[in-house]
Amino acid sequence: MSDVVAVGVVQTLDVEAGRVTIAYEPIESLNWPGGTKPFGVAKSSLLAGVAPGDKVRFRLESQQIADLRPFSPRMVAGPEVRAPDVADPSPSANVVPRPRP
Repeated sequence: MSDVVAVGVVQTLDVEAGRVTIAYEPIESLNWPGGTKPFGVAKSSLLAGVAPGDKVRFRLESQQIADLRPFSPRMVAGPEVRAPDVADPSPSANVVPRPRP
């Protein structure tokens, strides 16, 4: 089985047993609908810094978690956003007209 990457929310942790229960989104490559399942982890150190309620991206190898990281959406290509041009350094550029009485 090839590596499978999925996204879900941590429900419970059992560091001593090396298990984490995750409510995961559908995993198309495995034909799994979304669900909740306890997974074993390859190394218990993967559970460090993870808490119930955290959204995570995880990689499965033979239905065991080989990598577990906080979720960060992938960047999507879109229109380039540019910073405004640098302000005109001349003194008159910073003058704001006052309203007439």
